Amino acid sequence: MYGRRIHGIIAVCVLGLTILAVGAPARADDLITVNQGWSAKRKAIWYSLSQGSRLIPLSWLLALEQPGSDQPFLDPAHIEKFRYLPNSTPAKTGLPIGFAIDSQDDTRFYNTQLRWKESQGATEKWVGMTCSACHTNEITYQGKRIRIEGAPALADFQSFMETLNKALVETKSNPDKAKRFSHDVLKDDDTAANRAKLDEALSQLIAWQLKIEKANATALRYGFGRVDAFGHIFNKVALVIAEGDQTFNASNAPVSYPFMWNVPQHDKVQWNGIVSNQRILGGYDIGALGRNIGEVTGVFADVKFNKHELGGPGIVSSANAVNLNLLEEQLMRLRPPLWPTGVLGALDQGKRDRGREIFRDEQRMVDGHVIPSCASCHKPLARSNLTAQIRAKMTPLRSIGTDIWMACNALTHKAKTGVLNNTLYAYLPFIDPDSRMYGEEAALADLLRTTVVGTIWAKKRNIAGDIFRNFQGRTPGGLGSSEQITPSTLPANERPLRTQAKQDLRNQCLNGTDPLLAYKGRPLSGIWATAPYLHNGSVPTLYDLLLPPKDRPPSFPVGTREFDPIRVGFVTRGPDGKIAQPSTENSFVLRTRDDAGRVIDGNSNAGHDYGNAALTDTERWELVEYLKGI
Repeated sequence: MYGRRIHGIIAVCVLGLTILAVGAPARADDLITVNQGWSAKRKAIWYSLSQGSRLIPLSWLLALEQPGSDQPFLDPAHIEKFRYLPNSTPAKTGLPIGFAIDSQDDTRFYNTQLRWKESQGATEKWVGMTCSACHTNEITYQGKRIRIEGAPALADFQSFMETLNKALVETKSNPDKAKRFSHDVLKDDDTAANRAKLDEALSQLIAWQLKIEKANATALRYGFGRVDAFGHIFNKVALVIAEGDQTFNASNAPVSYPFMWNVPQHDKVQWNGIVSNQRILGGYDIGALGRNIGEVTGVFADVKFNKHELGGPGIVSSANAVNLNLLEEQLMRLRPPLWPTGVLGALDQGKRDRGREIFRDEQRMVDGHVIPSCASCHKPLARSNLTAQIRAKMTPLRSIGTDIWMACNALTHKAKTGVLNNTLYAYLPFIDPDSRMYGEEAALADLLRTTVVGTIWAKKRNIAGDIFRNFQGRTPGGLGSSEQITPSTLPANERPLRTQAKQDLRNQCLNGTDPLLAYKGRPLSGIWATAPYLHNGSVPTLYDLLLPPKDRPPSFPVGTREFDPIRVGFVTRGPDGKIAQPSTENSFVLRTRDDAGRVIDGNSNAGHDYGNAALTDTERWELVEYLKGI
């Protein structure tokens, strides 16, 4: 599969290549930053450096209005509904954090080679997302704001994309909106001919966006802080390789955005360890480049397959390999966030010492069985240690007991091969001359791998230049050029029950022996800043995670940034200690079970139970205190 083959294949490929070479924004001084090793300049790059993602032309986004309103789509209060953060860094683009401007020659592009006025050049500015849109967060506590770099965002990507598409459709269908839009986009070029060209270009973008929305369709609502990343990436690949005749898989396994500190040190990456980091010549991480190209392929890269080259169709992609490498290198300097005692309160060292003993205790006995220590899967790592290599501890689905669907889908989803039919899995014949050829259908993990390798081959000269600069000793982290309240599920009478086919798939994944049918344990440095917990964000606080699964909240509101420093997570409870009702701010309700008590696939809060019931409440609080400060 993708994760077991991609690192070796890409490494050989590049060895060959080297021969070639939030409400209204508050004032910045109201923001408390946690020292994580990044300068202000590095933060600005993290917020705004393009990956090659191209979602919508910049001039269009600036002119776009909210659905059902004449107010700007980018109005800060509107963007805050989706929990994207305002960007007050020197870039001053008016775009939220993680919304990057991309300006490339689009001559060979496909969906983003749009022309909406006479004499328009080939380097029109587009807006897409970069890493920080999903991996930057803020928490608030008693009127203070704390920025955490690399933390899982609270963003509601699903609702954002639905709302953006709705705004585009309304712009085309509503004459008043269309008139204002064309005036603001075309400015001095607002002629009848250009308005007709703009209307046609808008139709093209809408058609593409709605194809992607349909491909990812699911009844399951993600809510704040979750997205089915693999589902979206897989469906984008499926759409690109067989746009006119493709079968898609519902994007119904949302996960929390992973936290990014220490990621360059991991041997395996992603919740299920499906991708490997692998450093080659000069320390260049070709595995990370492959992972990041896969990510930007799913998040708005313009990808096109054309004439055959070597073992497969030539690939044209807007993915920016040089910038992706720069962003990955910058992560090498990112430290886990230290608990801010001046804001959230001092730590009780006595409790922490006792919690450390429980965390590392390898002799816990529960019902006559030795229970593995927390540290056996989550080995402690000093916050300042940014060089140690981290070997992931993979726990099979049948043992860990958490929601299976992210790992299961990633391994089992298939699609028609389209333009890749009768081409090599390995893409390049000199990598693996005996590689199998694609038939009419294949695993999407393999199709993604082939797309990634093909993209890297297409970017070979840029990558070779980067490797050469690494040999010259470039320092890692170098600098490059109305309230939306959404229910978590459909009403009970509209929710489909698990089909027999899905039940069979569940059994297959639970009983399977493939190493990718597992989830990864990693060091928990900075874990206090990464709520909600479990890979799918189904448990609100660290304290709740230490309860037996049957005692964890079956539902809780999400959306507030207000922090609970006692239980450690975002506030979900009222003054009486009970789970609070939804509010304007905490507007999304994450439900783990439906009205009939059935587990909602994708939302299960079970598992990760290692004798939790045997812990006393005092021991739970001691563990929480220890985890705050690691």
